[in-house]
Amino acid sequence: MADAEADWVLRVLGIQVPAMAREAERIAPTWMDARFAWTDANDAVDEQIGTLREAILARADIEPEYGPFLSQIADKGLNAITENYRVKLMAAVMDVGTGSAVAVSKSGPKALEQITAFRTFIDGSEKIAVCDANPFGVKVAIRGTLVPALDAMASALKAALAAAP
Repeated sequence: MADAEADWVLRVLGIQVPAMAREAERIAPTWMDARFAWTDANDAVDEQIGTLREAILARADIEPEYGPFLSQIADKGLNAITENYRVKLMAAVMDVGTGSAVAVSKSGPKALEQITAFRTFIDGSEKIAVCDANPFGVKVAIRGTLVPALDAMASALKAALAAAP
């Protein structure tokens, strides 16, 4: 809630809107924009992996030529690639919710920790490199899709944590 709106509520209704509520509303859109970008990126990567999965399943000779990892993608999808990092991050994002000051103060540090851990995993993962450079002609860009969204969430959380009371 903007200061002018809070002043109006006080003047007309006689209710004092706490500064924390006004600040939370300023923080939330930035966090929510980043969260929506993450959801979109995550969905895009799911689609990419689904297409890769179909290409892998179309090849009966996949394991002798490329090893068991690509067969795991066909069986387990994105979870085979991201191990448990994505699942932990999704739980942390849910804890931050809409980005209220209270939720950011309580759950933001853990979410930021999970974002950093997932980002580090993505940067060093051979599995992700294999998928991004797959030999099947399927366009997969896990790093290129997820990293900007993770970075946006990290920036939004850092700003929200700095502004939190």
